[in-house]
Amino acid sequence: MNEINIAKVDINLLRSLKALLIEKHAGRAAKRLNVTQSAMSHTLSRLRVVFDDPLFIRTSKGLEPTPRALLLTDRLSLILNEINVLLEPQVFQPEKLSFRFKIQTHDFILSSYLTRAFSAINKIAPNVVFDIKSITSQSYELLDQGDSDIIIAAGLQAKTKFIQTSMLEEDIVCLFDSQHPILNAWNIENLFKYPHIKLSLLDDKDDPIAQYGIKHKLPERTIGAYTDSLHNQSILLKGTNFIAFLPRALAEQACLQYGLTIKPCPFNVPNITIRGIWHERNHNQPAHQWLRTMLLKNIETNTCL
Repeated sequence: MNEINIAKVDINLLRSLKALLIEKHAGRAAKRLNVTQSAMSHTLSRLRVVFDDPLFIRTSKGLEPTPRALLLTDRLSLILNEINVLLEPQVFQPEKLSFRFKIQTHDFILSSYLTRAFSAINKIAPNVVFDIKSITSQSYELLDQGDSDIIIAAGLQAKTKFIQTSMLEEDIVCLFDSQHPILNAWNIENLFKYPHIKLSLLDDKDDPIAQYGIKHKLPERTIGAYTDSLHNQSILLKGTNFIAFLPRALAEQACLQYGLTIKPCPFNVPNITIRGIWHERNHNQPAHQWLRTMLLKNIETNTCL
């Protein structure tokens, strides 16, 4: 059958043909499909046009299939069975899932939240493999190209075509060496006198610290170091006059590990909303959907270390 003929056929025509071949009677075929006999007669007329063959000859006993109709019988059953399989709702069984789930995120999100989520997922779906990479300037391009399944981050550079959901919120605190001289005079002016560590992935327009300084006409801040990792900022603080502005979960870990000091930011900094971000092509994909749900469920119930 060529493309022109395919365009003339719908599934209901093929179902009617199968009913006619089984019943060999227009009235009984109509009853089988719960349609009127006149509707079935109209359908038979359409079938004859599509197949360019009478298909059935009327006899005293009912309808006798033509040789062409008999040839169609086995193929028709096979085709309709395949269509039924194709259209059947997927029965998703996570315990049988074999999937490589490609995640891009920040190290502090991984250490503070995701480890428990991964454990919960693997208890149910032991064949899920997590492929975890750090956020880079190419992360959203990789997501667009299908080389990443989900980004878990603030999503400031996310394109509007991506689907997002809020997962958690983190407040921003100041982190610095426990002997830092700013402890003798903790205020906004002094905060901008000392060198800051800046995340290189953020432009000034997306950086709330930079925006505060610009808005209030404070002296241009000095950047003492750039890092592409939030975790690396805490490593650089010991024994220096650097100041880092970090999510609380990461800052609390760094205090325990490196003996640093946390102070609330002396001016209002909006909380960071951590989002799950994925491409619309994966929105209804059963494995992707289940894994997203499990991540969200277990991140929400987790507590920071």
